[in-house]
Amino acid sequence: MQGKQQIDLNLVAIELVSCALTLALIAFAMPIFETSAQTLPPAPAFAPNALGASAVQTDTVAGFKVLRIGEDIYPDILDPQKASFVNEIAALSLAYEGLTRIDANGQATPAAADRWTVSEDGLVVNVHIRDGLTRADGTPITAHDFEYALRRAVDPTVPGKQYVSLLFDLYGARELAALAPDAPADEIEAAFANYGVQALDDSTLELTFVKPVASYWLYIASMPVFYPVERAAVEANPENWWQTPEGHNGNGPFKFASISGTESLTETNPLSITEKITFQANENYWRGRPKLDRIEVSYDPDNQAVLQAYQAGELDINASLAPEQAPMVISDTNIVSEFLKYPAAQTVALAFNNTRKPFDDRNVRIAFSQAIDRRAFIESELDGVGRPYTRWIPPDVPGNQASEPGVPDSDASAAVNMLVSNGYAAADSTAENPKVDCAKLGEIKFTYPDSPINKHRADTITANLTQVLGCPILPNPVAGTEFTSLTKDVSTNPQMSLQRWVQDYPHPQNWLSTYWTCGAFSARYGYCNLFLDQILAQADAESDFDKAIVLYQLAEDLLIQDVPGAFMYNPENLQLVKPYLIGPQQNLSSQDAGWAGQYGPVWEYDVDLTKVPASYPKE
Repeated sequence: MQGKQQIDLNLVAIELVSCALTLALIAFAMPIFETSAQTLPPAPAFAPNALGASAVQTDTVAGFKVLRIGEDIYPDILDPQKASFVNEIAALSLAYEGLTRIDANGQATPAAADRWTVSEDGLVVNVHIRDGLTRADGTPITAHDFEYALRRAVDPTVPGKQYVSLLFDLYGARELAALAPDAPADEIEAAFANYGVQALDDSTLELTFVKPVASYWLYIASMPVFYPVERAAVEANPENWWQTPEGHNGNGPFKFASISGTESLTETNPLSITEKITFQANENYWRGRPKLDRIEVSYDPDNQAVLQAYQAGELDINASLAPEQAPMVISDTNIVSEFLKYPAAQTVALAFNNTRKPFDDRNVRIAFSQAIDRRAFIESELDGVGRPYTRWIPPDVPGNQASEPGVPDSDASAAVNMLVSNGYAAADSTAENPKVDCAKLGEIKFTYPDSPINKHRADTITANLTQVLGCPILPNPVAGTEFTSLTKDVSTNPQMSLQRWVQDYPHPQNWLSTYWTCGAFSARYGYCNLFLDQILAQADAESDFDKAIVLYQLAEDLLIQDVPGAFMYNPENLQLVKPYLIGPQQNLSSQDAGWAGQYGPVWEYDVDLTKVPASYPKE
């Protein structure tokens, strides 16, 4: 998200989400609430997204309209209850909707649900499913479909779930997630009997929480874990139902038309882009049929190939533009006016698997945080696009402490002394000439998703660390989709890599509780701090946002002391968008981790066919 967890090879980093962050936290729109005794606590109001998202109003000529997007890494999985990466969520959000939807201004707006009521004690929310809501094939969607999705999202027998921690505020969700997959059936059933999700009838979904519901739950209700997958399709092929368009019968503005990871080269696909997902307009979408007839998302880890496809008129949006390509784009008079550079609230880190030696030692993690030259990497590899950053929550996010010290900053001599002083000194190390015993550190590999640009960046990182520490750091390239898969489990997550977090919704809870609590995303790094969990539980339960911020800041300080990763920098969104598109440019958001304008009203996006090139598709 988003929700965004997919891989952004432009950053050599994982997008562990999803979906990105707005420049400011927005108060929720009150007209979407019905109240019995109270409403959900409102989030504090901040300034609107400075990028100025807007509705789309068009009056264009009739004809076939397609939006062609170029990205880098093909999604590892398209199962909503298991997805977590940006590329996964970006695709799924076209074909599904949760109870709410996050717009380009960072507001949670009504989607599958049109209203809800909150109990007097704030523990129970009754959600009304929109009247007449249907799947793409026209069959009704009821509260029972959402109940099924939310049961599946915590079911211990369903493997590969990545975002279950989002639901831990629901009564019984944490207990279900903690059960072993092979737990006795009666034990699992008993746990489900206490689960705080129940369809009272076809129109009403009842959600019961462990504490008075907080405003960030309106955001969580938009996430893929809430997407109403079709039970019959899932149960017919539990592990692989999502691999074909027929398995998806969603409620989003579009529907899957083709899903292919091995598409052959053809006359209409002449470049090296060999993986593609296509979507068709959903005639039964509750807002009405979208103006676009089709959306095509093509994937290629070679950023240059994607740029060439854009320059050749075969793509309308280049969503995999690398910072290194910016000078080339700026010098190209044919496309420079189509170049967009705008804020992206994300944090990229030199990620450590805290269970793998030597990174199970905090002193080693500190040393590597000191050894990596953040500023030099940004200048040499990212062409200056981005800013060095040693804290976790980015600037402009409510609760950020950008002016405070973070994890140990770049300092080559301090890195060597940290290791020498903590058990890694070579036999001939002296105070005047400190040396690290490389054998004590052991073999260290930097794993990255293979592509020409990523190889250059990996070489820079490993050369930097090798030079500073005097020990060989080995580049370890793997296929992009393999990299995504490896990072999802602590047993396979690389020893060291570049990874990033893209905010799913604009709330500090998403940066801390969703990510770093024990059993959440932190599990893939082998990180768990029970005291941190206690502080975050207090912060999440605090209805006074100003008081909650103090607790979130305390939690971030504690996290930084542990140095679970070497936080490095905040990137920026770089995109190319054709001028004949109507909508994406008007709805840019710092949430855009997949493609420019992805959080805007996609169902209203249009194409001015009087301005398209001759190569634009006719059918």
